[in-house]
Amino acid sequence: MAVITFLFILQAIVRLHSDLVGDASWFLYVADGLLHGKNLYVDYVEVNPPLAIWLMLPVAWLGGTTALGFINALYLSLLALTATGVALVNRYLRMTAAIPQQSRLWLCVLAAAALLFMPAGDFGEREHFMVLLFMPWPFLRLAHAGGAKPIQIEAIAIGVMAAIAICFKPQSVLAPVAVELFLAWRYRRWQSLVATENLAAIAFVAFYAAILLTTEPKFMGLIVDLVVKAYLPFYGYPSELIWLGSLLTIGLITLAMLLWWQIEGALADITAMAAMVAAGFLLSYFIQYKGFSYQLMPALVFASVACAAGVVALATQAASTPLQKGLLGAALFLAIVHFSTQTQACVCDERITASTIATYAPRAKSVFIASIRVGSAFPLVVKQNLLWASRLPTSWLTPYVASIWHDGPLPNDAIIARALDWDVTDFATFRPEIVFIDESSEQLEVKGGYFDYVKFWSNDARFAALWARYERRATINGFAVYTLQ
Repeated sequence: MAVITFLFILQAIVRLHSDLVGDASWFLYVADGLLHGKNLYVDYVEVNPPLAIWLMLPVAWLGGTTALGFINALYLSLLALTATGVALVNRYLRMTAAIPQQSRLWLCVLAAAALLFMPAGDFGEREHFMVLLFMPWPFLRLAHAGGAKPIQIEAIAIGVMAAIAICFKPQSVLAPVAVELFLAWRYRRWQSLVATENLAAIAFVAFYAAILLTTEPKFMGLIVDLVVKAYLPFYGYPSELIWLGSLLTIGLITLAMLLWWQIEGALADITAMAAMVAAGFLLSYFIQYKGFSYQLMPALVFASVACAAGVVALATQAASTPLQKGLLGAALFLAIVHFSTQTQACVCDERITASTIATYAPRAKSVFIASIRVGSAFPLVVKQNLLWASRLPTSWLTPYVASIWHDGPLPNDAIIARALDWDVTDFATFRPEIVFIDESSEQLEVKGGYFDYVKFWSNDARFAALWARYERRATINGFAVYTLQ
């Protein structure tokens, strides 16, 4: 208990000296707007389904009604959710037969370390919530399949939590499927599929799907169309980087299975089960095929937990053969590789800072940044309590526009017309007091590396009169700085 408490204190200190990832900052900003009467997919054009933002509503309320502020409220919520997850894992390990107390305690310590420090600079991403919400479910399933009798209301809650996690990324359903396949093979009882926690999960998924179809027609229509045509084809890393980024996770899953081969008993079951979860999430990562580091987080965390269970079991057995000693050495090596190459604190895009705004528009309350990276604007907007002068978190339609239009009259394209109308209408509505425009020649995901935002906006007849009130003040880190006069 003392070791786990120390780990939580250490992570809390790290968070006090860290930015919040851009995606989570944007979700908090949107959630706060919804609490004040604005509408998702109307006032905020978000590419993701609404569940992650709905989950942020209580966090935004807590941050807005207390002295915590939004970012600290989110960190506190994540740490509380982590503590809950560790406590539940410990509870279900107690319910799992034949795990020695010392082994259980060490596994909980290692699980806590994985949950707290594996997210690293991606602390707060949706995948982080996925891990924390999903973590108790496979341990409950293993205990239940082994004969434990969980409390019904508790099983329902765990099932709903797991369903929420999977609904963030539906292709992640491969992870619970992998668990059920393992349990069916291990216990030869397919009827266990109808356990309370599974029925609760299925019921939540059906309920969420019905809510999504009936209350969010704009997402199901306009947003899905834009995502398919103008987002998915333009964002992501090359195949070689996607595979390179997955090597550590693949190595951990392989190591876990080798450890499983060398051990026996309940810890062997936990090792295999967690490795199966990791494999399911890894397949989900490859289905998404974008290569963003945070998308690997669920697979990486569960692969680490699988290895932790195997290492604890092997240590308990007093590893003696060269192979067993080699496996323990490999586990230590992979842990060192991971933590020596990861930065725990998140450092967002530093090209635009609060000091720059203070220098050129010290009384500015609204800002717009023409960039395709959410880190350019968030968490800066949240930290400085600024008004974000756009419905979109970034200019994420820019790569699509740049793939078709380069100069001259705009083509007859509905998405390009919508992108132009959104930008210019938002300029007219919000009148941002300071504007940053990316003028670098290396704008990621943009064909040719450069996009002229002002030239694009000038295709709208309204823009000239709006832009006449802005004065160029500086060029900083590849961004032109304009202020409203």
